[in-house]
Amino acid sequence: MILLMMGVGALIGGVTNSLAIKMLFRPFTAKYVGKIKVPFTPGLIPKRRQELADQLGKMVVEHLLTPEGLRKKLHDDAFQNQMVGWAQQEVSSMLKSDRSLKEWMSELDISIDRDQIHKSVYSFAHERYHQMMKNQRQKSIRTLIGPNWDHKGKEAMEQVSEYVLHNLEEYISSYEGRQKITNMIENYLEGQGFLANMVSSFIGTDGLAERIQPAVSDYLRSQDAKLWLKRILEEEWEKWLNKPVRYYEDKLGADVTAEVIATTVADALPVEEWLNRSVQDITGKYQTYIVEHFVPKLVHKTGDFLSNRIPDIMSKLHLSDVVKQEVESFSVERLERMVLDISRKEFKLITYLGALLGGIIGLIQAGIILMMG
Repeated sequence: MILLMMGVGALIGGVTNSLAIKMLFRPFTAKYVGKIKVPFTPGLIPKRRQELADQLGKMVVEHLLTPEGLRKKLHDDAFQNQMVGWAQQEVSSMLKSDRSLKEWMSELDISIDRDQIHKSVYSFAHERYHQMMKNQRQKSIRTLIGPNWDHKGKEAMEQVSEYVLHNLEEYISSYEGRQKITNMIENYLEGQGFLANMVSSFIGTDGLAERIQPAVSDYLRSQDAKLWLKRILEEEWEKWLNKPVRYYEDKLGADVTAEVIATTVADALPVEEWLNRSVQDITGKYQTYIVEHFVPKLVHKTGDFLSNRIPDIMSKLHLSDVVKQEVESFSVERLERMVLDISRKEFKLITYLGALLGGIIGLIQAGIILMMG
């Protein structure tokens, strides 16, 4: 009798717990006998799926995927080193690619229009010129270029004067220069009357040129000529430096100047050449710096940026709503499989525990009956 009552108690306890576990999910829908709804249908989880989705969404955001947890993960040294290594590997692979820049951008669905780039650069340079000149027109050239270039300009005066005098002396000493002197003498003497004609008839224009040419050449080679030309250039340089920028802009025309500068800049960009060059060719000299210095800094800066904005990002993502919608989209069968996959062992232990408790209760009942009998 004792064994019978223990067996019956264990059977009742095990079956009861097993049935209770199954009633968490089943039946999936409400059952009716006629118009009367069967109690405990549908199962607990199908019946409370909406509340379950709400609570799971809140639990994920408030307790599992929190800003503090994500911030801690972003600042974790091991994670950062892992991200730096991954980024360096990906960037290095991309920079060593033999594909052209045009092909690479095409894969990213970025269309390149050369004419549009030319227009954009032209518009930018044109607009930038006018913006810059608003604050520069009243300044003198000296203020604009600064003392360093002012000093360099003055130092260059001596070299410029020597260059000009050297080339001028070479021209004067040449046959062409002598012919030029002869022509100038002839033109001068034609309108000078009897005395000039008499000198010309005695000496001749060629003779005068022969005497004048060496004298001019000697003067051009002299120190006096160098000092004279240098002084003239320095005076003109000072005049140029002291005039406002507006003076020269008005001479050329503001719109004309802006158009010339913008066109020159836009035409100077070798867009087609850049697009047809390989990524490796373009970045060859900078690959080591990019991979070893720029990428780690970018990863750390990105981590800091995300860390400071995690609450805003999470609020914009509405993660609780995402979890809620995902759970609501699950079928009850899928929810059942998910819970059972996680808790199958524990559910079995609960069933066995129910059988054990039922057996113990049966034993106690049998003992009481024997004591009373």
